[in-house]
Amino acid sequence: MSRAIQPGEVHLVQEHIRHLAATIGGRGSCTAQERQAAEYAAAQMQSMGLQSVRLEPYQGAPSTYRPFVLIFGATLVGSLLSWAGSGREWLALAAVLNGLGTWSMLMETDFTPTWTRRLLPKRPSQNAIGVIPAAIQPRRRLVISAHVDSHRTPVFYSTPAWRQMFGLLVSLAFLSMAAGGAFFALGALLGATWVRWLSLPAAVVQLAAFILCLHADRTPFSPGANNGASGVGIVLELGRRLIQEPLSLTEVWLVLDGCEETGAHGMAAFLDAHAKELGDDAVYLVLDEAGLGKLQYLTADGLVIKRSTHRQALELARRASAALPELSITPRQGIAYTDAAVATKRGLVALSIGCLPEGEAGQVSHWHQLSDTVEHIDARALADSMAFAWQIAKEVDKLS
Repeated sequence: MSRAIQPGEVHLVQEHIRHLAATIGGRGSCTAQERQAAEYAAAQMQSMGLQSVRLEPYQGAPSTYRPFVLIFGATLVGSLLSWAGSGREWLALAAVLNGLGTWSMLMETDFTPTWTRRLLPKRPSQNAIGVIPAAIQPRRRLVISAHVDSHRTPVFYSTPAWRQMFGLLVSLAFLSMAAGGAFFALGALLGATWVRWLSLPAAVVQLAAFILCLHADRTPFSPGANNGASGVGIVLELGRRLIQEPLSLTEVWLVLDGCEETGAHGMAAFLDAHAKELGDDAVYLVLDEAGLGKLQYLTADGLVIKRSTHRQALELARRASAALPELSITPRQGIAYTDAAVATKRGLVALSIGCLPEGEAGQVSHWHQLSDTVEHIDARALADSMAFAWQIAKEVDKLS
């Protein structure tokens, strides 16, 4: 029978978090600090005795906001062009640009490449990977993952009121582009130039979103103790435990990926390279924000389009929860997205677990804030998250 999570293991997790969040600090996607974090993870896996430890490079996205700057900018240009002349062609052009913005925003939030990604420069990033063989012949593979990068700290994440207002603004911006496209198209068909006046309120909303996205890209990166480093620390110490107590029939891959904060590019790159090799029956377990609050697992994941978690992944979560009744683990729908969303979209068995503070989540969790530091990490939450992940790993091994 495997041993319970020990205080010494939690202490080592805390040391990983401290190195990432305090020694390295903010780890923006595609930055030197993100690479330092990946190199640290690889060095730790190497020292623990994992096999095939390496850094796998790919071209990532340095910003999550620049695509939306282009999207809102395009629709604003369309609204301005509708006033350039009295001909229907100007209204038709405005309709095309608003429609393009609507489609692009939906696709960008669903990890689907659009014209914005073609226009924006990519930069090098990397995933740190290590493998732990099964004790016997492997019949299945389990991927345990967390992201090393951290987010910027725009003002709209600073307070609950700001977050609510920004969430409303994003929804209004999307609706304004869809409505603008419809109005301009109708005006072009009927030759009704008066529809231009209807675009003015929409343009104001889009301008506000445009300005906030520009602002966001000029803010510092969060230390990311909870959002990023907590998951990395747990994954690394699970690796140490799995070296000592390997699963019987399951080969385990540890993946510490980059560019999660800018659209899960690291996980997408990993799946592009290895999903076929790992097989359709591989299980992907993602740890995100695992150091503060009450333990939960996601029943649906995604920013705008919420995709239901694979039924087999949910069954693994339920079995693990039943084996750990003292932890009071609860299911919930995701607020934003995690790396698991990319795998779920591809039809893979992926599960995201983490913690959510009771009460108003962002106010307590320091999500995307400079206050997301080591001092706010809860050792109990780390121990609970690690115990849940370990139990899920054992449940996966029973499937083999």
